[in-house]
Amino acid sequence: AVVSTQSTGEQEEEYPDNSNKKPIEILKEDLLPTVLPCINELLKIIKQDKEYEREKLNSLNWMVEYLYRNNPRFKAQRQEMELLDIPFVQKILAKRPQAPLPLHLRLTKGEAATLIQAGVRGYMARQDAHVQSFREKIKKKQSAAIVIQSAWRGHKIRESITDQDLCDRDVCNLYYGKKSAVEDEGEGDDTETPAQ
Repeated sequence: AVVSTQSTGEQEEEYPDNSNKKPIEILKEDLLPTVLPCINELLKIIKQDKEYEREKLNSLNWMVEYLYRNNPRFKAQRQEMELLDIPFVQKILAKRPQAPLPLHLRLTKGEAATLIQAGVRGYMARQDAHVQSFREKIKKKQSAAIVIQSAWRGHKIRESITDQDLCDRDVCNLYYGKKSAVEDEGEGDDTETPAQ
């Protein structure tokens, strides 16, 4: 007996009533006949092309796309659909965008080998005495450049200060200096003088 229906863009989908079935029956009758062919196809692809093991194949995404395309009710309508065209995938990705695959899953074996070789060769080259002396010279030049730049910036700032800036600063110092002197005198006035 068909109980629930769900509306999609294509047509009304009908789902069988599994409320009276045991979980093992649902697994044997509904789930495994659908999922096992999908897993079988995935394993065939990986066996045919070993690069898929390391390349851009995300097995979960591939299975979602395969199962959506091969739904027996809509197989003819969905054959050309990509993963990102599936309506429920679009809703999920709108709420929770998928993080990019880590580098080790995106690289092929050849690309990974090239990256490792480049790192090892770079390390070996940096251990060479000539390269180390050259790097020391560059560090000294960089530190000299920092000293020159800081001296130049200090010179430009001192040059940009005008007499008016100094005058304003002196007025502030005089004001606050007078204020503190007045406060000191005020404190001195509090002491009582002896009566004559």
